[in-house]
Order: sequence, then C-alpha cells, then structure tokens
Amino acid sequence: MSREVEPVPEFHDEVLESFKKPTSKCVAGADFLIEELEEQDPDLNERCGLLDNRYEVYALSVPECRGNVLIVSLDTSKKRPWPCTLHGLISRRGRPCETGRQLATIHFNLIDPSWEPAND
Repeated sequence: MSREVEPVPEFHDEVLESFKKPTSKCVAGADFLIEELEEQDPDLNERCGLLDNRYEVYALSVPECRGNVLIVSLDTSKKRPWPCTLHGLISRRGRPCETGRQLATIHFNLIDPSWEPAND
C-alpha cells in the first residue's frame, strides 16, 4: 500500500505555515508520521470521528512533540489505500479533534456536514 499524504492544494501554504511554529524535533516527528501514513493507516485509538459520512478525521500524537498533534483525514469513499489529506500540525491544548473537524470542513469546502464523533 502506498499513497501520497498531502494537503488540499488551495490550503498548501496554510498547512506548511502550521509547521513553522513547533520545534524542529516536533517537525521531524511529524515528518516521520507522514512517511508512516504513506504505507499504513493511522491508529484507530487516535480517531476523532467521521465527517460528512466520508472523511475519517484523526489527531495523531507526534513523536518528540507532546504539545502538538498532526491532523489528517482519510477519504473512505475511495478505494484503498484511502487518500490521506494533511490538515496541519496544531496545538494539543483545547479540543484538537474539534479543531481538526473544523479544518477538514473548511479544506473540503463542506457546508454543514454530518459529524459522528469517535467513541471515547
């Protein structure tokens, strides 16, 4: 299984900007995760929920970076390996899954999409 892990083209610069604030160790950890996502699906324990009955949104713990999570989504309406979209490297503070849901909604240009949160 091999897939590209990329942001929505219109939001490429915004996503790259999110990698400028964290430490270099944090960015290196996020890069490692992105490489892993090219070959395997994220851990289900880090699943946030299902957006628009299609996009599985994840807030992934980043190695060497306790303060941030990597927000990605998988498009489960496509054939496997499901396309993986990168939404940004964000603060773990607050509600990262809610922030991830909001980012994916904006990046995919969804209007009032359904949201099924993952079970805690």
